[in-house]
Amino acid sequence: MRGRLLVFCGIAGSGKTTVARLVADSVGNSILIQTDGIRAMLARPTFSREESRFVYDACFEVAKSALRNGYLVILDGTFMREDYRSEARKRLRGNYSRADAVWVACDLETALRRNARREDPVPPEKVRGIFLGFEAPRRAVKVDSSHLSPEAAARRVKRALFQGR
Repeated sequence: MRGRLLVFCGIAGSGKTTVARLVADSVGNSILIQTDGIRAMLARPTFSREESRFVYDACFEVAKSALRNGYLVILDGTFMREDYRSEARKRLRGNYSRADAVWVACDLETALRRNARREDPVPPEKVRGIFLGFEAPRRAVKVDSSHLSPEAAARRVKRALFQGR
């Protein structure tokens, strides 16, 4: 039995992880795979393009195994460009029964404020660069965490993607 794939995208500090965790907890039989979790294993993260490639590759390998075992896989990462989101679907194709995207949107000031409170914040200049370069997903469930509580955002995602559950 193949699992289902949800790709959560948005800028650092948007609330992706909080909303994704709430969705995962409420749906069950799920695994939350975070790019931040893989990056936290690195001794001295640089946030370089090469490092990001390694981080995403590692996430895809874990996701592939989880999908093959029937889990709902929630990939939690910036996925700042449409081709990055498309790459996730392509690299995992054949391992999932359905794939959806969730965009956790947020204004820059809110993201910077939240990011500064993290134990290991992303450098603010990186957050600004991601914000400026972020491509809005073509097809995604969008929740604006600047105006919604994490719980309300998770309810919207569940209503949109898990009708009847």
